[in-house]
Amino acid sequence: MEKFLQIAKSMEGMSKEELAKSLEGKKSMCICGNCPSYDECTKNKEELLFCAIGKSECMITMKGCVCPSCPVTSDMGLTHSYFCTRGSEKQQRGM
Repeated sequence: MEKFLQIAKSMEGMSKEELAKSLEGKKSMCICGNCPSYDECTKNKEELLFCAIGKSECMITMKGCVCPSCPVTSDMGLTHSYFCTRGSEKQQRGM
C-alpha cells in the first residue's frame, strides 16, 4: 500500500489527542512559513501544514510553491502541491 494511504489510514484510527500530537510533530517539520506565497494574512493567522488541514482562509496570491521540497512531503508520501490554495492531500485526491 502506498505510503500516504497507510499514514492516512492509521490517522483515522487515532483519538483527537493522538491526532493533534501527530500533527504538532509534522508542524515542526513544515516549511510553509518560508514559501514566497506565505503572506501577512497567513502569518497573522499562524496557518501552517496546509497539506494536512487544507486551504488557507486567506486570499493567497501565488508567488511560488515550496511544497515539493518540504520534509513533510517526503515523510508522508505526498504527491500534490499548492495545498494552501487547492486543499489538503486527501482533498486533492478526492478522499
